[in-house]
Amino acid sequence: MRKSVRFRVLYLLFAIATYILGFILLPETINSSFDQILSAGFLFAYFIVLPALFWYCVIKVGEQKKWKIIIPFSLASVVARYSMPVSLASYFEFLSWVRYPVIAVLLIIEFVVIYHVVSMLWKSRKLKGDPRINALIDNIDADDKKREITLIMASEPASWYYAIPKFTKAHTPVLANLSLLSAKRWHFALVLLGLVALTCVSYSLLILWSEIAAIIVASVIFYGIVSVTASHRISRHFSVYCHNNHLVVNASFFNLLFIPLSHLQTCEAGKWECDKEQLKVGRGTANIKLTFSAPVYWFTLMGTFCERPTEVYLCVDAPNALVQSLNTQSLTTGY
Repeated sequence: MRKSVRFRVLYLLFAIATYILGFILLPETINSSFDQILSAGFLFAYFIVLPALFWYCVIKVGEQKKWKIIIPFSLASVVARYSMPVSLASYFEFLSWVRYPVIAVLLIIEFVVIYHVVSMLWKSRKLKGDPRINALIDNIDADDKKREITLIMASEPASWYYAIPKFTKAHTPVLANLSLLSAKRWHFALVLLGLVALTCVSYSLLILWSEIAAIIVASVIFYGIVSVTASHRISRHFSVYCHNNHLVVNASFFNLLFIPLSHLQTCEAGKWECDKEQLKVGRGTANIKLTFSAPVYWFTLMGTFCERPTEVYLCVDAPNALVQSLNTQSLTTGY
């Protein structure tokens, strides 16, 4: 695991542990000096420690944009509203005031997303390749924020594009397949069962607190079946291919390596034991080494994070065929 990923996981685990402890340990009312100290400690953790940890682990080590610092502050405000004693939680009552405008905005966004998905799928019915790639090619010279937002928006129609086999009939031919756990049918079945179980559990727990919240959360979790299905089909059938003079490496639906062929300096077959700081895509011993003349794009979590590697190792099923295709430029690029 590379350093940037380790630090992101470290922050995530620490944040989850802090929020869970807050809900468990904080009292409903402040009745003693100990309650005051405990509440002050968690406020300090929510609004000072966690944002500072996010800044170092995600923004500095992970080389992400500074504007993302709003994420821990937003989460802290929501958690404080529902975990702090009543006298302190009242200071975060503004979250309840904006509840209905937020719901209205979310409904508008949902209708926009539905329209966007339908229109993109209609446009993509005769196109080859991933709808995300067409969006990236059109916005590759845009600023980082616009490019990441474009990729995130394009991920929604892309999930339906890959989840429904009929849409991928005209997909660009693959050059090789990555060795991925998400390509296994047993893994796909387990994840589906886990999603169904998580949907039922979340609904059962939240229905006692809020029926609306229970329906929304359970629906969002269950909707993840589309992304999981897309991830399985990508991993199994469309993990490495070329489209419109770009090499595309899909490490499941959630991670994407986007390489302009003009940046590809060398492609070698062999065996490499990668250290923790080298980017390796696929499970097992790396058998492909890609070297670039300029940094390329490695998007993780559907475009939430972007890194710019200059060297990548792959673990594929047909390394020699991939090298021959790339080095001789005898590949199908789409249009």
